[in-house]
This record gives sequence, C-alpha cells and structure tokens, in this order.
Amino acid sequence: MDDSFEQFLSWLQSWHIYPTLADMDFLKQRTAHTCIQKNTIIMKQGRPVTEFYYINSGIARLFVKHNDEDITIAFINAPQFASTIHYLLNGLPSPLAIETCTEIRALQWTKADIVAIKEHTSFGNKMEQAFTETLLNWNFEREMSRLIHSPEERYQKLLKTAPLVPLQVPVKFIASYLGIHQDSLSRIRNRLLRKT
Repeated sequence: MDDSFEQFLSWLQSWHIYPTLADMDFLKQRTAHTCIQKNTIIMKQGRPVTEFYYINSGIARLFVKHNDEDITIAFINAPQFASTIHYLLNGLPSPLAIETCTEIRALQWTKADIVAIKEHTSFGNKMEQAFTETLLNWNFEREMSRLIHSPEERYQKLLKTAPLVPLQVPVKFIASYLGIHQDSLSRIRNRLLRKT
C-alpha cells in the first residue's frame, strides 16, 4: 500500500474503523491522488462544495472574506481533512473558503465517490460519522483556545503543534489567525526569541 493510503488508513484505525481488503480495493478505485499548487483556492466561499480532501503533505488555510477583510480561521496541516463532508453531501454553499499555503499532495473524492463509498463498503457510514466528529472536536478546541488563550499563547501552541506554519505561511495570515496586526506578531516573535 502506498504512503498516501497508509496515513489515511491509520486515521481510520484511530477511529476503530478497519476496512476489509475488498473495501480498500473499492476505496482506491474511488480515490484520486492530486497535487495542488500553492495559493490555489480548493473550496470557494458561497459556492457548493464539490470535493473532499485528505491532505498527506502541505498546509492550507481556512478563511472567510467579510466586509472586504480576509480572516484566517485555521491552518490545515498534513495529515488532515480539508473541506466539509456535510456541505459536500448536501450540496450546500460553503460559508468559508480553503486556500493552499504550500503545494499540497492529497487524496481527493467527489460527492459521487463519497456516496458510492458509503453505499458499497462496510465502513462508509462510520467514516462519515468520524469525519463529522473530527470536525466538531476541532471546532470546539479552536473556539476554546480563542476564548481562554492570549494571542501569544496561541502562537506558542502553533509553534508546538504546527512548526512548519510559521516557516511556510505568510505573516499576514498568521497575524489574521491570531486576531492581531502584523506588528503585534513581530513583537510576540521578538519577545519569544529573547526568552530562548
């Protein structure tokens, strides 16, 4: 099995989902392997979601345009999902957008692929439930962090949990994610450098 499926299979197993060999063969038939260039919008705000991704390498950002302001909500680091299965399956327009910050290598599925996987495998419905639960947990953790941690604490957490983000993502997106101006982020970085 190739590495791109190994990571995805590990994620499934972390949710106690164990596809049969026949399930895996079907999944492979319905899965596209894609390489997406840096600065590509893979989910457009206000448009129906058409693809679902499992990022094997690279970084993307979840953002919203509001009153002519570009607000970064989160960074999506490999290995992780990008897109929302609920919007994909229901043909709903996304309230958010996803843009690649680096080149991304990912597994990709369309709505037809996800529907077929749910209908023709033993794990499809469990997989959808796990996707949804992952998203809910992620949203809860993100909101709690915004409520109880200062921008500096959130930046330190970003350094620990996603050390490539500060190295590969433009400062303006990191500052937006923290809810501060770029000058404030520079002061936080300088303060942290002096502590080391």
